[in-house]
Amino acid sequence: MMSSLRKSAKPIMIVVAVIFVVSGFFMYGGGRRRNTQVVMPDEDIGAGILQDYDVAIVNGERIRFSRLEFEVAQFIRAMGLEASATPEDLPAFRNTIIDRLATLQELDKEIISRNIVVAREEVDEAISEIEAQFPTREIYLLQLQASGITEAELRGSIEDNLKRGKVFEEVTGVIATDEAELRNFYEMMKSYAFQLPEGFLMDVAHFSTEEAAESARMELESGSEWDDVMEAVSPDVTEHSRSDERMFIPSSQMTDEVEFLLELSMDVPSRVVTFTSDDHMIVVKRAKEEAGTASFEDVRDDLEQMILSQKSTAMQSQFMQELRARATVVFLDEELFRMMSHEEPEDETEEIDEVSPAAIPEEADVSEETPSETESTAEETPVTEETSENDN
Repeated sequence: MMSSLRKSAKPIMIVVAVIFVVSGFFMYGGGRRRNTQVVMPDEDIGAGILQDYDVAIVNGERIRFSRLEFEVAQFIRAMGLEASATPEDLPAFRNTIIDRLATLQELDKEIISRNIVVAREEVDEAISEIEAQFPTREIYLLQLQASGITEAELRGSIEDNLKRGKVFEEVTGVIATDEAELRNFYEMMKSYAFQLPEGFLMDVAHFSTEEAAESARMELESGSEWDDVMEAVSPDVTEHSRSDERMFIPSSQMTDEVEFLLELSMDVPSRVVTFTSDDHMIVVKRAKEEAGTASFEDVRDDLEQMILSQKSTAMQSQFMQELRARATVVFLDEELFRMMSHEEPEDETEEIDEVSPAAIPEEADVSEETPSETESTAEETPVTEETSENDN
């Protein structure tokens, strides 16, 4: 509830082109599951293997078993599958890792052939954004140390991923859409994707201290403009809406601590709502919005981003498939990568206890009298109780 009322600040993230070719990964999902969990290898897995050996060759590079299993463990953690992955899934995970390694190698060849470069300033900016997520540089460095990497290694990884990202920018740089495509997509999606609930447009502000929030509330009560008040107390405002960009809050989300907002009068500042010791909120309801369908003009920009994103994803997927197809992969231990069939095998040795009447031809006479056509056969092979049981 509280999170829906808060205009959450998006965490600073570095978008990197870490390529997981997941076609093989999704293939394993339809199979039966056992309760047995995968034992996660330790990070020093290589030290625990008595006879490490080559399991595959990717573009001439030999992949050791210890490296493969370490990569699998990292993949399972990254996908959040520690609790659900089973030993039966391991071949699919291993195939995914080999596909990933092969694709990344081909992608790095593309970086060279396309003369992709990254300026030092771009890496510096990325490092600064990561470091800014920590209270101090010392804590940032301690976190790096705990992760087992140096800042130089982090810089190298960021540079590589920025280069890979630029390759994808070149690949998808030609995508576009037009007005007709946008309107067709809107008509197709509007009945369920662009339905708006009843709610209110509101001015919302969060403050680091209760005193600052109360001071702002009193200023608003005296008739001061919202934007002017926010500017006046800006050092203590952690986030706030603007009068030309108000927040929409559905009525259904006004529950618990903020249920009183349903009855709050328009243009009247609310009392201070305290969420935590350093998060205090005030709200001003500005307009009621009835339930309905968002207009094409209101969602046009979102539609364009949705379509371009879909096209971009499709082009990237096709590009990755092409890269993987170029790679040369030789499996040295095929058993590690062989995925088991989930079909029930037919038991050809199962004994038949009795013959179904439907299996007997209609023209066959199974009465005690033996038809004349079969008398010779019956004479050659007398049907006794013993032989009958053996046959069945």
